[in-house]
Amino acid sequence: MNELKRQHIAAILIQSTKGVWQIAVPFAIVALLQQMLFYFFIALCALIVISAVFSWLSWFKFRYRLEAGELYVERGVFIKKKRYIQKKRVQAIHISAGLWQRVFGLVKVSIDTAGGGMEAEAEFVAVTRAEAVRIRAELLKEVKETDSSQNDGELNEAQNDIETEAETETKPLAVWHLGTRRLIYAALTSSGIGLVLSAVAALLSQVGQFLSFIPDDIYENTFDYIFSLGLFLLLILVVAVLLLSWIISSVLTILTYGNFKVSTYEKEMVIERGLIEKRQLTLAYRRITAVRIIKSIIRQPFGFVSVYVESAGGGTNKEQGSTMLVPLIHERDLPAFLEQTLPEYVFERPIKTAPKRAAIRFFLRMLIVPVVATCVASYFFGAIGLIGGTVVVAIAALFAWLQYRDAGAGSNDTFIWLRSRTIGQTLVISPKQKVQSVTKRVSFLQRRSKLAHFEIFVQSSLAGKSFYVPNVSDENADALFQWYSHQSD
Repeated sequence: MNELKRQHIAAILIQSTKGVWQIAVPFAIVALLQQMLFYFFIALCALIVISAVFSWLSWFKFRYRLEAGELYVERGVFIKKKRYIQKKRVQAIHISAGLWQRVFGLVKVSIDTAGGGMEAEAEFVAVTRAEAVRIRAELLKEVKETDSSQNDGELNEAQNDIETEAETETKPLAVWHLGTRRLIYAALTSSGIGLVLSAVAALLSQVGQFLSFIPDDIYENTFDYIFSLGLFLLLILVVAVLLLSWIISSVLTILTYGNFKVSTYEKEMVIERGLIEKRQLTLAYRRITAVRIIKSIIRQPFGFVSVYVESAGGGTNKEQGSTMLVPLIHERDLPAFLEQTLPEYVFERPIKTAPKRAAIRFFLRMLIVPVVATCVASYFFGAIGLIGGTVVVAIAALFAWLQYRDAGAGSNDTFIWLRSRTIGQTLVISPKQKVQSVTKRVSFLQRRSKLAHFEIFVQSSLAGKSFYVPNVSDENADALFQWYSHQSD
């Protein structure tokens, strides 16, 4: 137990490959554009050697030991670092298996601690699954001796979470699978198309560099032909880019959420997902601070929603510190799913919507910029600018109406819920004891209309997150404020 150990030797290959990939790919693109492939291959060979040597040194210097009540890690090639991680500080342990780990039958282990931020406090790139289970069991098992410094409320709650995770039963009470049909629907309606579209557009902007390899006469004849096609070619190009972005976004969604399932236990749930890189997250119920039900503009007409949870530990950077509970589910199936996973969140949620006098504020906020832009465009571009600007104004007006219609909030004895919209609709549900603070904000113009913004703040991952609903009635905001400020003991 007291002997210092190293990771699996495959960590050398995994780390060196990752380093070479991150550096070589952007330089390969630049070398291809600048016709410097020979120099790139020479630099690539040198990079492989340097990365392999540095990865070996990192593997050799990285040693760890599990002692009673803590994990000891020492690492560093040029500067030696030693770190002790006490089990009472551990918030979550993530076990995942990327492509390289799966080749060698290994897993990656990331350890999150209280106050450690979004980055892992300690990370094992390549260990056997048996060793990962041992690390997790040692750091999450119940502490026999209580340190007197554990009087702090947040620390005690974190310790309870750790004890909860250590009690995971072998057989789950229930298992919910995303299934092939839902996965395909999630892929086809993925909102990631915007990010992919940006990447595709950036790639297409570099096409001109590749055309320098084509002889001038062929290039000129081809350009004249393409230019003669005019608007028709432009429409085809736009459709092709959108289609390509949609296909890439769909494939990425399938790879990310393939084999998605939620296993529920007595005190926690286990979320598993991924086709190439398999991820597993154990989430204690007591950590959950809020549930978010998202209706994207694409999925809402079909009745599909996504569900996220905010929690004190377990969130990811890719999901803005939140945890994806279910990528896609139909609204009619949502109560049954919540009954299986989070039964305390199954109840009627009446919404007191924004009053009619608030509508003008939603429309003014959304229409000022498009109307001004339309006037400028019509002045410089005539009828074309006017037509294009009118379309934009109409779309902005539609979203203004949707934002006004969806704005609202409600509460009962133990929960509060806020509903709002930017592009998609968001419904946030949080228990009273998990709300860290509430805020009522009234501007000068809102005071005249007896309106207010209402905001709640909950803990999310190791930071905090706020949610608000704009332009609710002053009476409703006061009622919600009093609901929180007069908590019963």
